[in-house]
Amino acid sequence: MDPKTLRVLEYDKIRERLKAFCDFSASMELALALEPTDSFDLAIARIAETSEARLLFSTNDNIGIGGAHDIRQAVDLAARGGVLDPQQVLDIKSTLISCRELKKSLERKTDEAPRLSQLAAGLPDPHGIVDAVTRILSDRGEVLDSASPKLADLRRQIKIAHGRLMSRLQRYLTESANKLQEPIITQRDGRYVIPLRAEFKGTIKAVVHDQSSSGATLFVEPLPVVELNNELRELELQARDEERRILAELSAQVGEHAEEFKYGVENLAMLDLIFAKAKYAEELKASEPILGQRSKVKSFLRQATCNLRPSTFHI
Repeated sequence: MDPKTLRVLEYDKIRERLKAFCDFSASMELALALEPTDSFDLAIARIAETSEARLLFSTNDNIGIGGAHDIRQAVDLAARGGVLDPQQVLDIKSTLISCRELKKSLERKTDEAPRLSQLAAGLPDPHGIVDAVTRILSDRGEVLDSASPKLADLRRQIKIAHGRLMSRLQRYLTESANKLQEPIITQRDGRYVIPLRAEFKGTIKAVVHDQSSSGATLFVEPLPVVELNNELRELELQARDEERRILAELSAQVGEHAEEFKYGVENLAMLDLIFAKAKYAEELKASEPILGQRSKVKSFLRQATCNLRPSTFHI
């Protein structure tokens, strides 16, 4: 179909409306790229898919892709040896869960939706990654203590070191309250400090890390707590490195199945596009069209014309 005809039919508006029924970016891209087809078989297949989806919606309102995301870039990064951040890992987890649940749902609907069931058969298996992510990350993307024994031990040591440091600084708050701008413990450059009034500089042996814009307050680290700050900082860096190692290991596991996961996203997008078509059809209260193949119609007309008797014509 030529571009002028598509403009007259306002086909772009139809695609935009279809996009609005899609549930994630990969299927939205397919909706916007959708073109009319001159293939009779493809047209019949598309209509059949939409009809299957409408039938499913009539008995199950909850069927869909759930919390899926387009994870193709993330799994590509993992396949190249990159380390995924927690949010990327959580997106992969939710997408694999969506694939698993949809695959199970459509496996039970083979008779009612054979085409959709065949598409769902191409959705990937989790390969243990969903369970691994659940053990490693919280729903907010925090690396859990259960991610590794080493991380759990480091965090226990951090808690102890932090407690010792706070206890020591708290004594300064109590003993030197008249020298402080406020009785608080704060941080500068990753170090815990106290706010000393500038006129008392030198009365407490300390490292100056910062000062207020007015110059009235110095943020100082008393020398007796420098070693405690160092110990805490070293432990925190070790914990950070262990978190990165854990994420790198998980990323490598994802990368092993990158091609399968990308193919799964493409199948998921096609299924979501079909669901979007069905929702759009429901909104329009549309009826399934009955298509006739052009060549068959022409053949039928020729045969019918040849079978006409002369007596049927009247002048």
